[in-house]
Amino acid sequence: MNSHKKSYKYINLLARIIIGIVALIYIYFRLKDDIDTHLSSLSVLTTENYILLLIALLLMPVNWGIEAFKWKFVIRKFENVPFIKALKHVFASITIGLTTPNRIGEIPARVYLLDNKTHLTGLIGVTFLASFSQVIITFLGGFVAIFFLKENILFKNYFTLWMIVGSFVTALLFLVYFYSKPILTVIQKIPFLNKKKWLEKFRFLSTQEKSMVLFISLVRYLVFVVQFYIVLRAFHIPINDIATINLIPLFFVISSFIPTFIISEIAVRGSVALVVFSSVSTDSLLIISAAVSLWIINVALPSIIGISGLKQLKF
Repeated sequence: MNSHKKSYKYINLLARIIIGIVALIYIYFRLKDDIDTHLSSLSVLTTENYILLLIALLLMPVNWGIEAFKWKFVIRKFENVPFIKALKHVFASITIGLTTPNRIGEIPARVYLLDNKTHLTGLIGVTFLASFSQVIITFLGGFVAIFFLKENILFKNYFTLWMIVGSFVTALLFLVYFYSKPILTVIQKIPFLNKKKWLEKFRFLSTQEKSMVLFISLVRYLVFVVQFYIVLRAFHIPINDIATINLIPLFFVISSFIPTFIISEIAVRGSVALVVFSSVSTDSLLIISAAVSLWIINVALPSIIGISGLKQLKF
């Protein structure tokens, strides 16, 4: 059994490294022929552009503040945490999450940062549910984006198929989220999930409370979209109408579901941005710069802030 677990761990790590290398190679071939032109394009950034980046930066505490409020809301029946303390824990969990695949470590990290660990499984369960609500909103945003991008070359030929698959997955996500006993029974039959008792805590919140959590996730998602819109405008990426604005949620849904590790996350985001926004801009370096800038604002800087909170982590 242990050998199988080790093999699975190494295969996962290898897959993420390969994805990162492929992403870097893709970026290299997109830039190598016109690197001088791309570099000169950065010199056109003006004071106005930097002001836009500053606005996006100021939205970072709003973004994570909403996440802290959501987490405080879902754990309140287990432990009543002051907002500032919840925000500190969220920042520290980002720091820890950077060392785990797709930052999945953020979920248990928040719980282990709490002083009271009496209700450990319940806390992890509702924390996972809060994160799952953000996944649903991200997927739903991407699904809606595809509908408005039906003339895009990526979806034009198989638009009906995309709609069918998207509708099915969306319905399944909502069904699992709002809890359907048959669905949970199926999930718990999966070998690596069958002993995860915290899945049962999906029942802990009422339908009204889950709806509230979903709404908070939607508000946070809108902050994400506005942030990236501002950053794209700062780097002269023309986002001027409904069709081009919908490229933003498309970028989010693709980059969110590609398995990454800290060594590959930036490369993956850059390469996904190149694919998604190449229809509105030919300046590859500006596209990559916009995607990396958003990552620095929303992940790198909060993780630096979170270092100060690591002293509270106790297993």
